[in-house]
Amino acid sequence: MNNKTVSERLKYLRSINKKTQKEFAEFLGIPQPSISAYENRKNNPTIDVLIDIADKCNVSLDWLAGRSDYTFGLSSMRDFVLFMYELAMKKEIGFEIIVENKFPNNDIETDENKWNAKLVFHGNDKDHPFNADVCNILKELSDNLFDLESYSISKEQFDSMKNKSVEYYSLPLTQKEFEDLSRDEILKKRIEYFKENNSL
Repeated sequence: MNNKTVSERLKYLRSINKKTQKEFAEFLGIPQPSISAYENRKNNPTIDVLIDIADKCNVSLDWLAGRSDYTFGLSSMRDFVLFMYELAMKKEIGFEIIVENKFPNNDIETDENKWNAKLVFHGNDKDHPFNADVCNILKELSDNLFDLESYSISKEQFDSMKNKSVEYYSLPLTQKEFEDLSRDEILKKRIEYFKENNSL
């Protein structure tokens, strides 16, 4: 475990969660002097503390300990589900989910009509300022993946392009916030939503 990396990543997690050291300590259930010692590299968190921090901050243990550059480990469908739900809760990125599972001829799937699901990111979405970046990233990934699979570039070149992209896109994402509402308040908000979207 790299002491310097743990320190930097704890500071990073605190900054993207917009918390003071005291607030971050309370959120994690760790005494503030301990957080201060971890951030200033005067002490190392135990493995149990690292696991608890990783779980509460929704990051991989490998990333927190400096063994990986990815905040999320993606090694199972569970990880994929967690990633998708986490992505859906980010303020700066928005997407539309389109599921196509209704077909003519008694819902029989054909070569032309196949069950599919799409995530659509609108690049000029003013409510989600990072959507344009998402579109550029996906275009770049599509091109690079095609080049890799058609043997136009090596895996080493593919990884190099990925690393350049990772270094370039470094702005943090923040969580959407939802009010804790009563059942009546939820119903009222739902009616307002449908009125605003001409669904009533």
